[in-house]
Amino acid sequence: MGRLTFSGLLNSLDGVASSEARIVFMTTNFIDRLDPALIRPGRVDMKQYIGHCTHWQLAQMFRRFYPDQPALEGEKFAKLALDANAEISAAQVQGHFLLHKKDPTGSIDHVDQMKG
Repeated sequence: MGRLTFSGLLNSLDGVASSEARIVFMTTNFIDRLDPALIRPGRVDMKQYIGHCTHWQLAQMFRRFYPDQPALEGEKFAKLALDANAEISAAQVQGHFLLHKKDPTGSIDHVDQMKG
């Protein structure tokens, strides 16, 4: 079983082992805990903060996941979701929808059980 070292990771990103014309997405919940060498300019050219979902985002996610549902159901989902928890990530919502894949009503009825 091979082990990846920090040096090996940096080399795979932009050293002799790297390739041209490649886009790498890195995600973290704690950017302040990352080694500065990993996210230095030239290695990471763009940073994008993705915060918690807004009411509008929640309603849109509902409508995209359940396209046959009326827009008002998306609004209802968004309101109930934010009433239950003011800080919801898009990943939490997606996981919740996958649990209720074919049950939009269940998704709304059990919004307070969304995993955090």
